[in-house]
Amino acid sequence: MAFGQTATEAHAGGQGDDETASPAGQEPPEGLSDLARLVSAQGVQTSIIHYVGLRLRSHRPLPFPREDRFELIAHSRDGWEVASVTVGERSGCFVVSLPSVGVTTQMVNADQPHAVVDLILAALPKEAA
Repeated sequence: MAFGQTATEAHAGGQGDDETASPAGQEPPEGLSDLARLVSAQGVQTSIIHYVGLRLRSHRPLPFPREDRFELIAHSRDGWEVASVTVGERSGCFVVSLPSVGVTTQMVNADQPHAVVDLILAALPKEAA
């Protein structure tokens, strides 16, 4: 800081304008939380990941948008990722990815969470007899 200049005060308590406010306290979308309960009830281990992207300030617009999303990950008994599910930002549909069976993306209506559970269960590795 040069002589004669003053520093600007930091926002107290993490408060700021909407562009820089931290969404870390946000809850996952209700549909994703409900889906996690349905999948867990079938004995499948799940976790909900909250991805937060930070936007840098600049004198000109930056080419990348702010990213703030939630993702449900379903794991096999061995700990491998079997499926990932997000909620479409505009449509509200479940976006299901099943890499273990080669399905990159499948859309499922938000009012059909049991269909997502069936997809996840079908993607689980079969138990050895």
